[in-house]
Amino acid sequence: MSILKINKNNNEVKMTKSTYPTKYQLEHLKKRINNEIDPLIDQAQLSVKSIVADLTESAELKLAKKIKADVVIKELEQAIEQLEIKQRKAQTFFGKIKDPDLKGQLSYKFDTKDRDSYYRSSYSKGIEPSDCRDQLREWAQYLAQKEAEKTPEGAKVKELKLYKQSAINSVFECGVPEQLNIVLEKVLNGVGIVWNKTKALQLENKGYN
Repeated sequence: MSILKINKNNNEVKMTKSTYPTKYQLEHLKKRINNEIDPLIDQAQLSVKSIVADLTESAELKLAKKIKADVVIKELEQAIEQLEIKQRKAQTFFGKIKDPDLKGQLSYKFDTKDRDSYYRSSYSKGIEPSDCRDQLREWAQYLAQKEAEKTPEGAKVKELKLYKQSAINSVFECGVPEQLNIVLEKVLNGVGIVWNKTKALQLENKGYN
């Protein structure tokens, strides 16, 4: 199938279907862009992760004091400690029943042989201090990530992702393969990637001669 294109002189110019990249070629170009730029993104993200880790520690402490979560956690710890004391007292009281008939009807919850395991399992049904700390840390990491994005390292990650998206957009928006290579060369040159490897190698060889 041929496609008609009108040039500036109003003349019809035939362009065959083979002029346009195939689906396979488009996917190959997209994969090559990923292979070229993803290592740079991964390297930049490692720097950001290190910053996030450092910021999270301080953010967690500041956030806990700011919203008074440290007070709530302390109160919860004290409440659980008191609950355990009262539970042990109740278990000891009912577990020491002297009447053999009543003792035979004693619930397993008051069995002193399995005291520790029962205490541990009973706490897991509600909110524990560790749950509160986990939530605080999740919030702190979110805030730290936001701050890290404002750093030069964070800006670098954003820039690389924009270059990557621009290159991928060019693959699907540019119809002529010859023009596409020129466009990709210009786009990726902005992050130091040489798209035309053959041309670069030829220039390098000339430099040695």
